[in-house]
Amino acid sequence: MDYVITMFFRQEWHDPRLEFNDTDEITMKGDDASKVWVPDVFFPREKNSRLHDATISNRVIWIKPTGHVMLSMRISLTLACDMELQHFPMDCQICSLNIESYGYNTKELMFRWRKDNPLNMEPNMAIPRFILDNATTNDSCIKTFITGNFSCAKVHFYLSRQMQSYVLQVYIPSVLLVVISWLSFWIDARAAPARVALGITTVLTVTTMTAGIQETLPAVTYAKAIDIWMAMCLCFVFLCLFEYALANYFLVVETNLNKNGSMLEGNTNSFELQSCQQTISNNQEPKSSKTEINEPHLRFRWMRHITARNLDYSARIVFPLLFVIFNLLYWPTYLSKECP
Repeated sequence: MDYVITMFFRQEWHDPRLEFNDTDEITMKGDDASKVWVPDVFFPREKNSRLHDATISNRVIWIKPTGHVMLSMRISLTLACDMELQHFPMDCQICSLNIESYGYNTKELMFRWRKDNPLNMEPNMAIPRFILDNATTNDSCIKTFITGNFSCAKVHFYLSRQMQSYVLQVYIPSVLLVVISWLSFWIDARAAPARVALGITTVLTVTTMTAGIQETLPAVTYAKAIDIWMAMCLCFVFLCLFEYALANYFLVVETNLNKNGSMLEGNTNSFELQSCQQTISNNQEPKSSKTEINEPHLRFRWMRHITARNLDYSARIVFPLLFVIFNLLYWPTYLSKECP
């Protein structure tokens, strides 16, 4: 991802060729500043840059009689930052500003940060979606290329993401959608339009929220914390819809069992009369016929204890319990990571 920084970039060095006998320093602005040698500094992670020129070019050079030179310029940089988003939006990031010399090797130019207060930042500086926890400097790095060794200096910005907006816009609405999907357990299984409409609406809403979140984030090959949350919410609302499919199936089975039970009672009464007459005449029991009559009872006996109402009663307890367990695992896992 990219970030934009506007700063006053100041450099100091000593040039013995610019020593002169006077008490006042020389100030050079505008085009005159280009007549003095300056270090060939560049920013490796820069994607775009701009030197401010309103109302004049924001660049000035001061030269002291001792040959001490200071260059100050106001620039805006768009820099790349390699972010690790596994814990998004509860993540912490480290974005670096690298400064290097393009053509002068370590024998000709070395970067060193000023010992006293090398980095000045505005107090209470506001950054969208982030909190700036700390900023450190480092000038002990050396870059090695086939053209030689080059000095470099770095600034590390330690950022922690503000997740209040995600709690209000993502987490709380998704929790409410999951809870709303549980309302179908209190609706009669015979009210198919109401339960189907409620289930499909929650599934589509969670899917739309997930797609909207992905549009604002860069494409990565791994799962983020918010992806896992939305995927689990989608699973919960889908399982609520699937639970109604099972409840409707058991409702149909229950209805068929009640119809078959009433029919079997009439058939058994008529069969017992015929069996008694046959037993008196032949002195035999109709074993095969009784077995055929009892087969339907044996076939659906395991389903008699599972009804649509019992399934809904169980879902009222199981689904909230599983969602609570998921939250107890999710939040400690991602909130336990401390920022560097």
